[in-house]
Amino acid sequence: MRVSTRGASTSDLPFLVEVDRHLSPDRLADLVSAGRVMVVEVDGDVVGLLRWGLFWDQVPFMNLLWVLPDWRGQGVGTALVEAWERSQLAAGHDLVLTSTMSDERSQHLYRRLGYVDSGALFLPDEPAELILRKQLG
Repeated sequence: MRVSTRGASTSDLPFLVEVDRHLSPDRLADLVSAGRVMVVEVDGDVVGLLRWGLFWDQVPFMNLLWVLPDWRGQGVGTALVEAWERSQLAAGHDLVLTSTMSDERSQHLYRRLGYVDSGALFLPDEPAELILRKQLG
């Protein structure tokens, strides 16, 4: 199994639009153009994505990590997060953030990768949204 990561390109848009239903196709295209989406491939096939933005216009914030169900638990998401962290460190950032709902399994992945709990957001009729941070470098 050969796992590789890269910045998403316009040729990835059909996959991104299919799996990321949070944003419109036009918005996804804008984020790809801005360099705010990465993909992970296994043996040349795209199997996941990481989408990010900037919290307070300066701190990288991982908005979405998504891997095809058949590839979860095999290190693919870890490879994608670690590649993103390296890219943020290379861009001069020493802190990254993410969040996850308290009922999602991804919180365990983030903690295993060194993210620490930094608070929570409580919205009506929703599980708590856990805020996590990681110091890089």
